[in-house]
Amino acid sequence: MRKLFLLILLAVCLQTHPISAQNQEFRNAIHAKLNFFDFGVLNDDDFRLSEGFEVGYFRNVGPYLNVGIPFKLGLAKLPGVDENKVSTSLDLVFHLGNMRNDAKISPYAFGGAGYFLEDFSNGHLQFPFGAGANFRISKFAFINVQGEYRKATEDLRDNIQIGAGFVYLLHKSDPKPVLPPDKDNDGTADALDKCPDSPGPASALGCPDSDGDGLGDAEDDCPRDPGPLDTKGCPDYDKDGFPDKDDECPTEAGRWNGCPDTDFDGVPDKNDQCPTEAGTAANNGCPDVSDSDGDGVPDKDDKCPTLAGTNDGCPDSDGDGVADNLDKCPKVPGAPQNNGCPVEKDSDGDGVADNIDKCPNTPGTNFGCPEVKQEVKERLAFATKAVQFETGRATLKNHSFAILDEIVEIMRQYPDYTLSISGHTDDIGDERDNLRLSESRAKTCYDYFMFRGIKANRLRFAGFGENRPIAGNDTKDGREQNRRVEFELILD
Repeated sequence: MRKLFLLILLAVCLQTHPISAQNQEFRNAIHAKLNFFDFGVLNDDDFRLSEGFEVGYFRNVGPYLNVGIPFKLGLAKLPGVDENKVSTSLDLVFHLGNMRNDAKISPYAFGGAGYFLEDFSNGHLQFPFGAGANFRISKFAFINVQGEYRKATEDLRDNIQIGAGFVYLLHKSDPKPVLPPDKDNDGTADALDKCPDSPGPASALGCPDSDGDGLGDAEDDCPRDPGPLDTKGCPDYDKDGFPDKDDECPTEAGRWNGCPDTDFDGVPDKNDQCPTEAGTAANNGCPDVSDSDGDGVPDKDDKCPTLAGTNDGCPDSDGDGVADNLDKCPKVPGAPQNNGCPVEKDSDGDGVADNIDKCPNTPGTNFGCPEVKQEVKERLAFATKAVQFETGRATLKNHSFAILDEIVEIMRQYPDYTLSISGHTDDIGDERDNLRLSESRAKTCYDYFMFRGIKANRLRFAGFGENRPIAGNDTKDGREQNRRVEFELILD
C-alpha cells in the first residue's frame, strides 16, 4: 500500500500539463525546500522514507526555457545498506514554461542530469525528470511543490522524490522617477506650462486662474468671474452661449443676442409685436400682409403659397414636422430622418432607428450615440502634448502614465466609442525610420491600454511619420509640436 500511495502521488504531480517558469522580466530566481525521497519502492524493497533539503538557482535563458542548478543534502536509507548514508547531489536541470505576471498558479515540467554521492565518496550519475507547480503569494514569492523520478546509472539507486518549499524572483528596486523641470513648482512641467514663471493649476495649463474656471487669466475675458470655455471664461447664467455681459436677456436662453424668439422669425420676443406668429423684421415680427393662404408665412417665404400650413408655409397632415410635399407617408406620423415615415424599432427612444443607430441601447444625438463632452475633447487634446517618449525611442516617460490612465477612464465612460491612436514625428532623420518610430510609439500606447483592460476591438493605431505636420519643421517649437501621439474617440 505504501508503494502504491507514493506512485499515485508522483503521478498527480506529473499530470500538471501546462508548463511554466519565471518570466523574462525577472530572469533570476532562488529556491529552498524540504525533500522526501525513497529508494525502496522502485527497487523491489521495503518503503524507505528519507528526508533532506535543497537550495538552488535558476536563470531564464529564453522564452519558455530556464536553466537551474539545485544542490541537495539528505540522510538516505539505501537498499542493501544497514546504516543511513549522507547523500548529496548537484544537478543541471532545464525547466519549460512561461510564468505570466498575473498567474496565480504556474505549473512546469523539467528534466536534466546530476551527480549523486554517498557519504561524500561513492558517486554515480542520475537523470531527474518530473513536474511541479508554483503558487503565487506575492509579486515575487511563490510556494513550490514538485515531484520527480531519478534514474540512476548505479544498481538499486533509482528513486522518487517529493518536495515543498519557497521560490523567490530576484529583482531590482523600482527607480525613483525623475520629474521634468518645473520652475514655478505648480505641478505642470515647463515643457507643457504656458506660464512657466507663474504658478497655476494644470487645468489652465499652468497659468494663474483667479476664478478657477479652467481658463488662464491671460485668456479669460472675465478673470474674476468663473464661466465656461465657450464664452471665454465669462458667466453665462442661461447657458445660451452668450456671456451675461453681452446678453440682452441674461436670464432667458435665446439665439438673438441671447434673447428668445418663440416663433423663430428672427425677431426676438422683446421686440416682436407678434411673438407667437412668424413674421418679418420689416413688419415688427408680424406676418407680411402678402399671405395668400393666410397661414402666417409671407408669400415670399411660403413654399406652398396657395396651401395653408405651418411647415415653411406647407401643410403637414400627420403633424410629424415633415411637410406633405416632402412626406413619403403624409397620413402617418413619422420621423424627419425617415422622410416622414414611421421609424423602425428604436430601443433607446432617441429617434434613431435601431438599424442605423450605432448605439441602439444608449440614447444620443451622434448617430444615436451620446455626444463626447467638450471637456473630454479638451483632455484628449491635452494628452497629445502630455504623452511623451524617450528621445528617438518608443519608451514612455514616467509622467505620461497619469494622462494615459485618464484616457482609460474616458474609454470606460464611452463604451460605444473606439479610440484612434496616431503617431507623428518631425522631419529630422530618415523618412522610413520616422515612419517606423511613429508607429512604434502609437503601438506602445495601444499596448498600455490593452494592459489596462481595454479590448482590442475598441482600439486602433497607426503611424504617419513626418507626413502630417501641424507646424513648421524649421523651428524647434514647430518640430516639438509635430512630435506627438494623437487620441480621438470615433464611432465605427
